[in-house]
Amino acid sequence: MSKATDTEVYQLLGEWHIPYERVDHKAVFTVAEIDFEIDGTDVKNLLMKSKKTKNYYFIICPGQKKLDIKALAKVLGENQLSFASETELFELLGLERGSVTPLALPHDTERQISLVIDDAIDQTEKIGFHPNTNTATLVIAFNDFKRFLANLNIEPTYLNIPAKHPVD
Repeated sequence: MSKATDTEVYQLLGEWHIPYERVDHKAVFTVAEIDFEIDGTDVKNLLMKSKKTKNYYFIICPGQKKLDIKALAKVLGENQLSFASETELFELLGLERGSVTPLALPHDTERQISLVIDDAIDQTEKIGFHPNTNTATLVIAFNDFKRFLANLNIEPTYLNIPAKHPVD
């Protein structure tokens, strides 16, 4: 697998006439490290896999949500979920840790990954994703993101992704 590049993201967005706003920033590896504002929904992108079935799930949920991974596994019909390894992240999407983005889904040519988007994300808002590098964020309208997925023939699953509730 070749490394996913920002150039290929800009080429596809241009080809498909998908407008975006680019915000350059210092490298960020987690949502918690973000110290800049975007005009849109702050999201967390995770690549997860099931232990038994070897199914992969690309999860997009609100940035502040603390995922209940056990409950999510049940909702997806899996026994157990874990985070994909850095090796798997690179083999499937050409990405490195900290750069996880659905804009790299064109690399999943064998369609091994199921895309799961949290219902809690406001689809009338814009949404921000890294362009295969964690030193920039592209802000695009959610409908344009859906068009990006449609061009790849990716049909996302929309779920109410379970959150861990803080203990009182």
